[in-house]
Amino acid sequence: MMKRWMLFLAVASLSLTPAVSHAGKDSDELKQFGLVGSWSFDCSKTPNPANPFISFVPSTAGQPSRQVITGKPQYDSLVPMTDVKMLDATHLRLTYPQGGVTVTVTLLKEQRRIRPYEAVASDGTVSVSRGVVKASGLPTGWLLKCAD
Repeated sequence: MMKRWMLFLAVASLSLTPAVSHAGKDSDELKQFGLVGSWSFDCSKTPNPANPFISFVPSTAGQPSRQVITGKPQYDSLVPMTDVKMLDATHLRLTYPQGGVTVTVTLLKEQRRIRPYEAVASDGTVSVSRGVVKASGLPTGWLLKCAD
């Protein structure tokens, strides 16, 4: 009986290890890319639906998170991010839940600003392609790095 219990504990601890190391890797990728902190269209103005503040927060104990503050609670959110991967020095891909689907976004970074370059939902809906919003045909806006 004791051997079975020890085997169970060993298997259980092994099954938890990838999640823990993956969470650290996701946070490490955020840090390496320079995404940690707050971003906005205009950091000098207060958050509102047209000027949201988006914060990327690493974690040592779980998944990193993405927080959106608009000043209107019905639009604000705090969600975990997964599968964070630096594709190259200017592109980072990450995934988070939104509106009942999972959204995978590739961000483009130039100096101290970022913008969505690709955004695809788990249901196949493409909302951004090559930096252009599908619904409007307009380029995505640049978010600036705010002072911490």
